[in-house]
Amino acid sequence: MKNTIDYYYAPVSGYAYLGEPRLVEIASKYNADIRYKPVDIIRVFAEAGTVPPPKQPKARLDYRLLDLKRTADYLGLPINPRPRHWPVPVELAARSIYAAIELGIDPHKISFAILSAVYEQEKDVSDEIVMGEIFAELNLDSDQMWSLIRDESTGKALEESTQEAIGLGIFGSPTYMLNGKDMYFGQDRLFLLEHKLSQ
Repeated sequence: MKNTIDYYYAPVSGYAYLGEPRLVEIASKYNADIRYKPVDIIRVFAEAGTVPPPKQPKARLDYRLLDLKRTADYLGLPINPRPRHWPVPVELAARSIYAAIELGIDPHKISFAILSAVYEQEKDVSDEIVMGEIFAELNLDSDQMWSLIRDESTGKALEESTQEAIGLGIFGSPTYMLNGKDMYFGQDRLFLLEHKLSQ
């Protein structure tokens, strides 16, 4: 049976940005499917009792900035650990990813473009003009994308994934669920996910 990785995350998450290229590499190596499931992370935080990063104590925030920077350096990824437009509402970015999925577009293509826009280019991905620029850069059909983004189907997909995450006890981004039962929280646990897939 083919392995499936459900990828629950906020499309403005710094740790999702750091982890997604390796997630794709691991899934390819072990012929596993990734199901992209961006969520309304504020609701996930609230249900799990998680303190959102912007509201965490200064000591923890200072460490987060250090950790993002040194992890990015280790992985060879450019990053501004304190991007100009963070945090921002995730609905537009999430709906865009679900629209791409519905159109049969590789979701990694748009997902990582959105994450890179936040952490490399310091763009506001809650802004329609910015998202339109991303669609153009990726040569996506803007009319089709906007039609689906505004359709209730993408809102329903976002709601369903958010409820799934809450029901599974997910408390942060990114979280990877292997075959619906084994949870791995954080990009720093991808080595354990890979180990499981190798067995």
